[in-house]
Amino acid sequence: MIMINRTYIIPIMAAMMIVSSCGPKAVSTRRAVADDQPDGGAYTEKTVPVVTKVAPDGEVTLRFYNDLPDVAYISAADFQSIVLPGSTMTVTHTGVGEYTLANGDAKAVVNVNKDVFVSSDFDAFTNMMGLLQPGMANVYYDGMPFVRYKSIRYTPATSTVTLDFAKYGIDIHADGKGTVYFPFATLADMYSDLFYHHAGFNGEKVVANTSVNEISLARIDPEYNNVLLSRKTRSESMAEFAYRELCFAMDHFYGHPGRVALDGTLKAKGMDRTLEEDLAAGPAIKKLLKSTDLAEYFVGMAGLNALYYDGHTSMDISSAMGRDRSKYEDLLTAVRGIQEKHSDVMNAIRDGRASMGNRSMDVMAVRQQRPECYGTQDTYIKRGNTAVCVFNSFNTRAEDAWNAYYAGKGPKPNIKDNNGDSMVIFLDALNKAEADPEVENFIVDITSNGGGSADIVMAMTSLIMDKSYLCHDNPLTGQRALVEYEVDRNFDGVFDEKDKDVHYNLNFAVLSSNVSFSCGNLFPSMLKDAGVPVVGETSGGGSCAIQAMCTADGFCFQISSFRARLNTLAGENIDAGIAPDIPIANDDKVELEGPNNTKMSVKNYRRFYDIERVGQMVKDKSN
Repeated sequence: MIMINRTYIIPIMAAMMIVSSCGPKAVSTRRAVADDQPDGGAYTEKTVPVVTKVAPDGEVTLRFYNDLPDVAYISAADFQSIVLPGSTMTVTHTGVGEYTLANGDAKAVVNVNKDVFVSSDFDAFTNMMGLLQPGMANVYYDGMPFVRYKSIRYTPATSTVTLDFAKYGIDIHADGKGTVYFPFATLADMYSDLFYHHAGFNGEKVVANTSVNEISLARIDPEYNNVLLSRKTRSESMAEFAYRELCFAMDHFYGHPGRVALDGTLKAKGMDRTLEEDLAAGPAIKKLLKSTDLAEYFVGMAGLNALYYDGHTSMDISSAMGRDRSKYEDLLTAVRGIQEKHSDVMNAIRDGRASMGNRSMDVMAVRQQRPECYGTQDTYIKRGNTAVCVFNSFNTRAEDAWNAYYAGKGPKPNIKDNNGDSMVIFLDALNKAEADPEVENFIVDITSNGGGSADIVMAMTSLIMDKSYLCHDNPLTGQRALVEYEVDRNFDGVFDEKDKDVHYNLNFAVLSSNVSFSCGNLFPSMLKDAGVPVVGETSGGGSCAIQAMCTADGFCFQISSFRARLNTLAGENIDAGIAPDIPIANDDKVELEGPNNTKMSVKNYRRFYDIERVGQMVKDKSN
């Protein structure tokens, strides 16, 4: 239940803002006020529930200023206490309109007159990873218990991040008593990370993922999306603010993996001007994004996939309806009607997907030809002196079993009881190959691997190359990072010196294809850096982790994150894919059965699966 406490009237010294458009063209005429006086004008305070699933449910008081009556503001200290339970933030008045925020990990300076935020350690200031492991930096981590963070090294060591909210018409307020207020959505954007830590406000309650690895807030609070979908319209002030706030988020926190057609334009101009000037359907998409009608807004958000679709980013907020959409038939009908009226937008969305090439055709080609060649769907195949381990994702299907094992509450996961788990499959295959005196070559087949858990990749690469690390850069800070991880390499349930004794006397190689995407692209990148040969064709790319976000009105979406754009050891972006050391020709076409008894002309991958021939190539390369 929402409790409305009271309304406050602030005299003429209230802040003023005139905005012509979001992005660099926005102009602020906000008048400064004395530091001992509140700014922002009249407001109403509401106390609303907070749901986190992990911590006990609580409450928080939000502010709604009269010029933006539907936009929730929250004190920076209260937000800190929600997303990092037990932590505190101190606010110190350090200059005219200036406040220093310190949260134990880092500091930031906020000027409420200029609406500017500055931090020399943005990653640390917005770091929630300590919830998973004490002292963990803001790094890529999926929470598997056999991997843990060890260290991180930045180049350069420090970097100053300046967020100019005024350019986007976003006001930061102070109450004259040492409390600083941000729009809730803006702080949530700033703190969201690679473990899907994120928070949203649906108009009735705050829901935050504070340590569970959930990309949907509806998994934390089943009623979260129902509240959003119960409304068919939104206010003009919310529609305008949500658009400006989205421009801010995408301009700063989108990771720019590199493959989208207008990536350079988005970097130089930002989302708003790119829509206005460089995409034919852009003005229509912008108008839909700023609509007060929910169905038009849905189509507008989907339209952003024309700009940002890269295999990881999905701006389609219709996912809030879930899988059972029968109860939203009226909304779906309205959405379909808007889509029919905007063929230009729908065509732009289809064109935006061109960045992924013919990957869907290659997926069908691989998945039909491989079992034909191997003669089985098994995950371990042996031909002569060569063994092949096959898995289509770096999945964590036995995560609960692994957690129980490392907590001393269950047996070690095994191939009999946990056959679908990637780590179980890999360990079983390695042990079979190592125990077989005939096997010399061990090929990891990821030709149909679309990605998954980076922790699985960390563990697998550690077993192959005796070390575990991740290289990435951050487009926001301009820093490169080398992150090292520890792996329980003997999987005995503890991290100790015995882990160093694990070695496999095999000639390793990885078999990749254009289908190998995301972590299926990271894996061959890391192995190639270590001198392990990549066989097949150039992998499918994908160089950013996924980051969960929310719009100002509470809808969830996901983007390629700025926090980790994956690189080689030499600092090269891997979004273009990893070229093979041992290429296998597949230019000729073969015909396969397609949908509805149709014939498809696809790449010939059959040479990839000639195990004895590929094994000989690997052996020759290793000698």
